[in-house]
Amino acid sequence: MDDRLENDSLNGKLGDLLAKSIEHKRVSAEVTSFEEFLNLSRSEPWITRNSTQLLHDMMLSRGVEHSMVAGKPVRHTYRFFEEKEMVGPYIVFGQQKAKENMIEKIHNASRGLEANKRLWILLGPPGSAKSRSMDGIKLALNTYSKSDEGKTFFLLLPTVDERLKEKALFTENDIYYLPAPLFETPLLVIPPSIREEFAAELTESIDKQIIGDWLDKHPHYDNTYKVKIDGMISPYADYVLNDFMRAKDLDFRGLIPYLKVKRMIFDARTKTGIGSYTPRDEKSQEAGSLVGNIDYSLLPRFGSESHPLVHDYKGELCAGANGFVEIHEILKLSDKFLYELLFATQDRFFKPEGQAPIPFNGVIIGHTNFHEFNMFMGNPSFEALRSRTTFIEMPLSVDYKQEEQIYAFTYSNETRDWHKEKKHQSHIAPHSLAFLSLVVVMSRLYESKTNENLSLLQKALVYAGRADSGVDNNMAKMVLEEFDYVKPSEGTFGLDPRFIQNVVEYTEHFQISEYAANINRLKEETGDHALLTSVALQNPCVTPLDLHVHLENALKDRYAIDKTKLRHYVEKITPLAKSWIFGQVASDVYSAILRDDSVIETTWKKYTDHVRAFAHSTKVKHDVTQMDVQPDEKFMQAIEQYLGVPDREVFRKELSDAIASVKFSVLLSDEPSYQNAIKKYVFENEFKASENMKLLGWIKSGTSAANVNVKEQEHLNETIKYLIDMKGYCGKCAFQALSITANAASIIT
Repeated sequence: MDDRLENDSLNGKLGDLLAKSIEHKRVSAEVTSFEEFLNLSRSEPWITRNSTQLLHDMMLSRGVEHSMVAGKPVRHTYRFFEEKEMVGPYIVFGQQKAKENMIEKIHNASRGLEANKRLWILLGPPGSAKSRSMDGIKLALNTYSKSDEGKTFFLLLPTVDERLKEKALFTENDIYYLPAPLFETPLLVIPPSIREEFAAELTESIDKQIIGDWLDKHPHYDNTYKVKIDGMISPYADYVLNDFMRAKDLDFRGLIPYLKVKRMIFDARTKTGIGSYTPRDEKSQEAGSLVGNIDYSLLPRFGSESHPLVHDYKGELCAGANGFVEIHEILKLSDKFLYELLFATQDRFFKPEGQAPIPFNGVIIGHTNFHEFNMFMGNPSFEALRSRTTFIEMPLSVDYKQEEQIYAFTYSNETRDWHKEKKHQSHIAPHSLAFLSLVVVMSRLYESKTNENLSLLQKALVYAGRADSGVDNNMAKMVLEEFDYVKPSEGTFGLDPRFIQNVVEYTEHFQISEYAANINRLKEETGDHALLTSVALQNPCVTPLDLHVHLENALKDRYAIDKTKLRHYVEKITPLAKSWIFGQVASDVYSAILRDDSVIETTWKKYTDHVRAFAHSTKVKHDVTQMDVQPDEKFMQAIEQYLGVPDREVFRKELSDAIASVKFSVLLSDEPSYQNAIKKYVFENEFKASENMKLLGWIKSGTSAANVNVKEQEHLNETIKYLIDMKGYCGKCAFQALSITANAASIIT
């Protein structure tokens, strides 16, 4: 019975997916008359949007979060780029400034401003998500155009010309209907002489209630939506329509009943509304790939290379002429090609050889790296092109938390559905990806010039917004602003994500192989069932220590001939990152041994009470006598030593101000660095401190389980169980975490 219910449930899910697929096919096949399209425009006026309006609305469709910091511009966080339903696997983490700049350009273009006449180029080093962000936009256009919210149409051309029947989508009443070659929007068929009046009349006829509700959800239109008709139809479409009117002896009014439109579903794979061009070397670049070619098979039918119907409209600019075009490695294009793109954006047309100008109403975004950019900027012949080009810088992340999201998206245990029964997939230990993220971010930072004592680790922690950087708020602000206007920007050099991905995958492969070899060796040598079933041998695991070893080897291999950079990475960056990450591991161990968060919160409250009393020159209640006493300076200094506070009085003043507006418990829960420091203080100084240190001392000395009494063994087992159940460790990395903590300098055996 239960099996049948499960099967019914599965069939239901499969049925829903199949129904969704069928609905998408129905939508993509939707054809209606031009007159019905006009009627639909009154109740769904958003179907008349142009390509920049559509792109802008799509990017805002998942919401925007606004945040304000005194003295800084308003920060807009667009959820679109991290919305899997829209961009699929092409989620882009971080890149806050680049995302804001890109959407600002698209917004201004959608309003018809000068941004619409600029060539937009994403600029960044390899691995900075330039191609990934473009892939996300292309996939999102496909998804969005299938929805009611992203609904739009393109024109179908009627003809009775037998020479064109093989290009027809369908035939009706002996009339062949051809897709408009540039996927022209239906309103482009309206003659220019009456467009303004026609658009005003159509706007006036829009259902006020419907458009009001829609504008409430799209506030960037300022409560006003006007139908606009911008751009021209292609010479091909113009010729076919005029030829049909001649054949049927019609004027434009008589043409209207014969016109049809088809639902537009953007698709990069079929070049439907989306073009994508990758240049070859300059000598083999061929203009036809970009603007289309002459179809010589049609010459016998139409007689001349200049005939509008001879052009094949298969170039990438043709595909995205009313949509979107991506140009890979754009600055590798020859001068001729670059100016062709410039004409398309500024003059809104491009010119195939021997053909009439072809209108372009779409969006072009290219991307390039700094090598080509520097050559471009240094070439005086590109002066005119430079003034019409807008570069959107996309550096690598300098926030290790955002960098960690990049790797977690592929390698986290949750993403890969890891469980301990998997023997050919490694568990990723806590803090492993954070270690790599910290290393790469530190490699992308400049040494501070205003504070020579500030380490790259401290800078990385400041950039991530952590309070345990050992830097006060004023210095942190200086750190954040120091290199704002320095070029090349931080994040445009250093290690790239692909290098780190290679390290992760090599380390995982090594650990899987080593695990299998160890299990086989133990079976052959001992056959000890207890040993073979040990929690530390249940599965392969990648730990921060494993990654440190293989990362150093990879760095030595890559930078074998660049000793300066190698020393910087291996001797300066990785040891700092490893030491800090081991501190985070130790904090987990402290939690596992203490297993009582109340004592941590109580100690933090006591500290904040004393800090507020110090800042306001008042007294506190004694723990036992409840008498008014002076703040305990020795206690505060002990806590601050664990917090790594550089200037105690400044820190106490800032903390006292923070507590005035936020509860002490919220401050503790929101800031991991405070939690870690208090845990370590409590662990080493208060809550069963002697027992805690004794347990770690046993681990450090390598004492076997046989020499540990039952009570301590139970304590050890409970600690490991807590790490596994509550902190995401497996048996192997839990034991390694205990060893790392036990080998800290403060523990004496």
